[in-house]
Amino acid sequence: MSLQPQECRERIARNAHTKCEIEPLEPRLLFAAAPYVSFRALTGADQAQSTFGVTGKHVCVAILDRGIDYTVPDFRNADGTTRIKWMLDMSGTGNPVEYSAAQINAALSSGTPLGERDAVGHGTVTAGIAAGNGSAAAAGEFAGMAPDADLIIVKLTSEGAPAHDNQPAEAPFQANIDQALDWLDQKITLIGEPCVALINSGTQWGPIDGTSAVSRKIDQVFGNDRPGRVYVSASGDEGNLANHAGGDFTNATPVAVRFSLATADADYGQLWYTGSQPAQVTFRFDDGTVVGPVTAGNFTDTSGVNVIQYQPGQEFYPWTSTSGDRAVWFNITGHQGGGTILIQGQQPGAGHFNLYGDANGDMTFADHLVPGRLTDYAATQSAIVAGASVLLTDYTDVDGFARTVSDPVPGNLWPGSSAGPTRDGRDYGVDVVAPGENAFAAYAPNSYWGTFRFNLIQGGNGLYGRGGATSGAAPIVVGAVALMLQEDPSLTANDVRQIFRQTATSDAFTGSTPNLQWGYGKLNVFGAIQAVAGKISATVFNDGNYNGIRDASEPGLANAVVFLDLNHDGAFDAGDVSTTTDGQGNYTFADLAPGTYAVGQVAPAGYRRTTPVTATTSVVVRRGKAAPGPSFGDVRASSILLDFSYLLLLAQHYGQTGTIAQGDLDDDGRIGFSDLLVLAQKYNRYLAAIA
Repeated sequence: MSLQPQECRERIARNAHTKCEIEPLEPRLLFAAAPYVSFRALTGADQAQSTFGVTGKHVCVAILDRGIDYTVPDFRNADGTTRIKWMLDMSGTGNPVEYSAAQINAALSSGTPLGERDAVGHGTVTAGIAAGNGSAAAAGEFAGMAPDADLIIVKLTSEGAPAHDNQPAEAPFQANIDQALDWLDQKITLIGEPCVALINSGTQWGPIDGTSAVSRKIDQVFGNDRPGRVYVSASGDEGNLANHAGGDFTNATPVAVRFSLATADADYGQLWYTGSQPAQVTFRFDDGTVVGPVTAGNFTDTSGVNVIQYQPGQEFYPWTSTSGDRAVWFNITGHQGGGTILIQGQQPGAGHFNLYGDANGDMTFADHLVPGRLTDYAATQSAIVAGASVLLTDYTDVDGFARTVSDPVPGNLWPGSSAGPTRDGRDYGVDVVAPGENAFAAYAPNSYWGTFRFNLIQGGNGLYGRGGATSGAAPIVVGAVALMLQEDPSLTANDVRQIFRQTATSDAFTGSTPNLQWGYGKLNVFGAIQAVAGKISATVFNDGNYNGIRDASEPGLANAVVFLDLNHDGAFDAGDVSTTTDGQGNYTFADLAPGTYAVGQVAPAGYRRTTPVTATTSVVVRRGKAAPGPSFGDVRASSILLDFSYLLLLAQHYGQTGTIAQGDLDDDGRIGFSDLLVLAQKYNRYLAAIA
């Protein structure tokens, strides 16, 4: 969403690594709006749910954001209890405040509010897109991606929000991310469910190469190869800003990068360069002010310009990097207009630099522009990175006014969606793109965003509103991962990344993929779940000579019932999944979650099973693989003559388990005296004549 009032700059000055998302711009009025298109339908999540039954059940979705309105219906079960397992409020000046599900339920029952709130509104719509259940609107029209997932909520950051109605103002803050992730790690372990998490914040602030303190902590808690743990990151909202310059430098002559300051307000920036090549930095303003040179390891604070050069590894948290590169932090106040930053080596040799302006476009560069606008969190080695496309541009608001948003046509890339590569050159930076711009989901009615009625959608009863940018796209991907983890709880981040990349779709908007803007293409949830799912296939055949082996001349049996014995009682019951064989006797159970299945068969009327011996057969289904099921042999009972040859067959298997193929005449699964009695009583007759 376009969120840039004047007060944002002051808040960013205190919170430079948080993009200000405080006040939405009002969309233009239309005469009529197109019907609402859901991100669930567009990504194939609806199809995945109807085909595979995936809803995120028994999967944890962790949202680290601006908090949540825990009272809204989307985060409550049908009986009114909360879907939130744990909640942590880090907004206070003292220790963070933890709330359990029991405490949340007590507050919901009593009406006595907890201290937790989402003053801005960003955290609630994030959770709604990822996992809202849509229960406050007809037919769940505005449900999130994983409507049955469990939730863990961390109030981690805020740009602040003004007082309104009966709501007090909220001051900006940024809590310690390492502390939040350590707490989250404990709670995920306690819950015992697979979990996907998102820190829905961040800018180009830090090394952007996977070596920052935050990136390393994310890798520790989630990682690329930890089963059932996946971290998702938004790519960032700076894709259309001229705020990243880069190039090479030497000690011969300084490299000059022209910059422009839109206002005289405080602007923050950073410079990262090769650690083995110390360099000096000079700021030369068109108003005649010159600050520097500031040499490696030194600092200055003069003429409204504060510059600090850090030794490698000595940066402040959360920048603290293991890359070995050098970082320069700078703050410019009281200067407006143009200027030049000069970078020159202090010793023979060449180095490389990356220079970053602020996240709101106040400081831009006129030359040396290079690709890459990813947030530092998005550069994390284990992160699944989501860019944003446009879901829709027209909608009808809660008051019946048709609205239009000044975005590219639906399906195209949202212009602010940050592209790769990372600072260390990893292509493509973005994994997939999701339709997050103008996505509607659960809203916090008492939040600042909730006061803008043009954000609320018709049919949502005032409880569903507009999210956007990569902040809207990332939770779509989070919900998609939750569906995948329900299908296979052992998935790792590497597994998810590979599946997303293999199943992503391309079209006229994406062009040839992969590329820096779209990554591997558009998110394809149905394809991803299909790639996770396995299948069981085999045949049922007419075992005419009842020897338990399919001979070349024995045909398949059509319309035979084969079932998955879900309660493992050895019988076909209500609730078991079944299928029937085709004309050639083939059967398939498709779209199966990885696991072990008991496969059984119901012999057609007039037939007896000859193979296998056991009532059901265990089959292990692996991710995305076809598993061979048991081949069932059936023989028409009227073709079995109880003569001397059958007596020999029975004697050969006496005392063993078996079927009619081994002498089990009374169908109890064993060959014994009772079968011998049947044979003696009905000797020289066909089995079908036995009452």
